[in-house]
Amino acid sequence: MTEPRERRGLVPLELGLVLAIAVVPWPEGIPVGIPLVVTASVMRWLRGRSWAELFRGGALHAGVGALAGAVALGIALVAATPLVESLTASAVEWSRFPIVRGSASQLGVVLVLVGIGALCAELAFRGWLLERVLELSPGPPYLPVMLGALAEAIVTPGDVSMRLGAGLFGAGLGWMYVAGGRSIVGPVLARVTFVCGAVVLEALKLIG
Repeated sequence: MTEPRERRGLVPLELGLVLAIAVVPWPEGIPVGIPLVVTASVMRWLRGRSWAELFRGGALHAGVGALAGAVALGIALVAATPLVESLTASAVEWSRFPIVRGSASQLGVVLVLVGIGALCAELAFRGWLLERVLELSPGPPYLPVMLGALAEAIVTPGDVSMRLGAGLFGAGLGWMYVAGGRSIVGPVLARVTFVCGAVVLEALKLIG
């Protein structure tokens, strides 16, 4: 869908909003995806666009996304974590929610929260930022995918290893979004599976 010329003037404003959100010290309990998706919702509304148009593809997209998320989590644990630890000479901290250990009720609450955060992140990074660059950049999607991944790395809190991991994961989800006909279903299920799987492993004390 081609972006009307009069609305392309919103692009600098959108980029500025992303940078502003990146530098704001948000409370630890508020995922950065939430302020991003609020901003994205306003920007899409100004263009007369809705989120519903991105949710297409059905069970196949959902299944592929969930499988990709599980595989990505396995690779991150088995291969990526040891590699990063050897390169940085420091331990990778997977533990984010120690309250889930030994508490089924806390586990349920945290799974809901991280699931919502994952949905918000994908709507913001793929459904807004990547979609915007794709609309404005004719030709192969290589640059838009990488710019979307870079934006995710910038706004992700944490050290260099966390930002690098976020960027690589974002690039993979970007390719999934493009390959799936610009449907958000696959990337959302991939991210939800990844983050919720990590929480379950933490609850089982398999990662720390």
